[in-house]
Amino acid sequence: MQTEFTTFRIREGRERMAEEWMEILKSRQSECVATLEREKMIFESVFSFYRDGRLYLSWFSLQQEGHASVATSSHEIDVVHRKYWDECIDASFEPENHEHLVSFIPPGLAKRIQTMYD
Repeated sequence: MQTEFTTFRIREGRERMAEEWMEILKSRQSECVATLEREKMIFESVFSFYRDGRLYLSWFSLQQEGHASVATSSHEIDVVHRKYWDECIDASFEPENHEHLVSFIPPGLAKRIQTMYD
C-alpha cells in the first residue's frame, strides 16, 4: 500500500486556471471516481494553500501496489486533468514529498482496503 502526500507549486499567473481545474474536478466528481479502480486508488484528496503569495496544491492518496498510471489513461476526465496539470504545475519547483510516518485504520477497514481491487 502506498500512502503519499505531495505538494506542487502552481506557475505564477496560472492561479485562476488552477482554481478552474479544481472546480472541473469537483463538478465532474463521478467521472473522477470512475477512474479510481484502474489506478487502484483507495482514496485521493487535493488540498490548496498559499505560501509567500504563491498557490500550492497538495495531493494525498492511498493506493494499492501494481496500479495503472493516470498518464496512460484514456478516460476523458484524465485527459482534461493532464492538460491542466501541464499548464498549471511549475516544473521548475521540486515537488515536496512529505514523509509518511504512520496510519491509523480500524482493522476491519484495513482488511477491506487490502482486498478492494483483487
